[in-house]
Amino acid sequence: MPEREAYNPHGELIGELTRGVETALRKAGYECRVIPSDVRKAPEDLGDLAIQMFRVARSLGASPGDLAKIVEEKYEKVEVLSDVKATGGYVNFKVNVPVYAGLVLGSINKLGDKYGCVPAEKPQRILVEHTSANPIHPLHIGHLRNCLLGDSLAKLFRTRGHKVRTHFYIDDVGLQVAYAAYGYSTIKRRGISRNVKPDHFIGLIYSMTYILVEIAETKRKLKTAREAGLEEEVVKLQRKLDDLVVTANELRERDEELFYALWEEIEKEERPLAAVQEINRAYEKGEKWAVGLVREMVNTCLEGFKETFDRLGIGFDSWDWESELTVWNKAAEAVIYSLKSSGLVYEENGALVFAADKLAEDEELRKILGIPATYTVTPLTLTRSDGTTLYPTRDIAYSLWKLNQADTVINVIAVQQTLAQVHVRLALYALGKREKAKNLVHYAYEIVRLPGRKMSGRRGKYVSADELLDEAVELVKEIMEKEKREFDVHEKERIASIVGLGAVKYAFLRVSPLKIVTFNWKQALDLSQNSGPFVQYAYVRAASILRKARERSVEPDPDKARFLGEEERKLVLKLGEFPEVVVRAADEMRPDYVALYLDSLAQEFNSYYDSVPVLKAERDVAKARLALVKAVSQVIKNGLGLLGIDVPQRM
Repeated sequence: MPEREAYNPHGELIGELTRGVETALRKAGYECRVIPSDVRKAPEDLGDLAIQMFRVARSLGASPGDLAKIVEEKYEKVEVLSDVKATGGYVNFKVNVPVYAGLVLGSINKLGDKYGCVPAEKPQRILVEHTSANPIHPLHIGHLRNCLLGDSLAKLFRTRGHKVRTHFYIDDVGLQVAYAAYGYSTIKRRGISRNVKPDHFIGLIYSMTYILVEIAETKRKLKTAREAGLEEEVVKLQRKLDDLVVTANELRERDEELFYALWEEIEKEERPLAAVQEINRAYEKGEKWAVGLVREMVNTCLEGFKETFDRLGIGFDSWDWESELTVWNKAAEAVIYSLKSSGLVYEENGALVFAADKLAEDEELRKILGIPATYTVTPLTLTRSDGTTLYPTRDIAYSLWKLNQADTVINVIAVQQTLAQVHVRLALYALGKREKAKNLVHYAYEIVRLPGRKMSGRRGKYVSADELLDEAVELVKEIMEKEKREFDVHEKERIASIVGLGAVKYAFLRVSPLKIVTFNWKQALDLSQNSGPFVQYAYVRAASILRKARERSVEPDPDKARFLGEEERKLVLKLGEFPEVVVRAADEMRPDYVALYLDSLAQEFNSYYDSVPVLKAERDVAKARLALVKAVSQVIKNGLGLLGIDVPQRM
């Protein structure tokens, strides 16, 4: 087996097998190509790997069973593969463990942290934009899933040799930001401050401001409806007002001084909503007073975001300001101007609308842009009647900027934003950017559910990422105390943080992105299966064995792999698969593949650990088994690293 393929033992094994089958068939007069997807895992009683002959048989017009028999008879056995046996339309092979273990353990020992990195044939420049939460409240659990997926994707892409940049898009334009800025200006004038994380403080200000302005606006509409005698409208508005008042009272209980300071200011305004809208208009125009106010508020919130990201070990290569990249430089205006020339823009009640629905009637275009035939596409409003732009319009301009920075742009955005992402791709197509439209990828993910909890940022009801992480650390501490583990204060804190954060990250990443995450602590902290702590504990067990070996002056030796045998078969095969799993996870953008692989590896290792002596074995066997244990610890570390999870030395 050529040394050049040592970074991918399983891939080399597959290559050896497929080449051998092609040679065997050639001897019988059949010219064909056997491909990796023809290889399957064999039934346990028949071997390790199997070649299914059905596709080859169809291409040759032959019987799968006959071809399998020919391979069994004419296959030239190689050192790493043995026991070739035909069964129906399959040819089963058994791996020679001592030989294959030599390649696997040698590769892991040589490559270390780089084991699992398989270069792509054509590396790309990839820009991953993720999280990009509105800077008006703390990151919540939905944002947490977003940033964990985005960070893991970036790590996976780098293992393939792609040049990756991660970006955070700061949504500093729009009414939501204007609400927060309006409330922030009031609190600042009153000299009110709180010793709390800044994004949490901004979040409370925003929620209170939004609700109080909505109450004022609803009261105004209710008065007008009563004066006009619109009874149905009165009932509807009164119901809405009652609901808003309930929410306002809940917010008041969280901080009365803050609440009444905002209320007093809003009560003074004849039209508080108009004041909010004025901030939005002035900021888009770049007026100095509005820029100073909004930027101060946004940066305050971003300070809190960065604290959370630092805690998670997540960084960004760029923080892109929406105002700078799409508004003040007139990029959004340029988009509108160009779209007008496409003949697909019309005016409706003073607003400009892009006829995305008309463009989407083209079935071929839907295929090109990956829009399902059954998906309903609606028109896209580009501007309000007052001329201010809407978020999707600015997103088109931002997408053009991103696509000039990279070959492929990955937008990690919730599945609920699918229509907005479709609108952007259609707009790019209408602008004549056809190739760029195809290279804009919406990486969609589903919501996170916490049973019994509902979220609404505007009403101040959300489970923040900080809350979840804090709770994780405290729960791990409780478990440590119950099990009476002896750690000093600092070590206990460090371990609780590594394990607690690992539990949350794994729980989010082990689920396919398009499946809803229903989060519960019992599963996240389960030490018996499929959790971050379960995989981390397997690493700790391996580290413990290696520590004891060093104390006895016994070192792992991958060159002793020839002493490994049947007891190590499953574990050796599993370790060899890791690079292939990483390739699939990167190319298919599925971090959950890595998580599920690690769970399987941890189970195999625990089974081995419980049944096979390592340190008590004969010295050469012990050295070989220690090399296997060291390889397991390295692969677990590498795999968890791709999920952004640290490994503890003790638990």
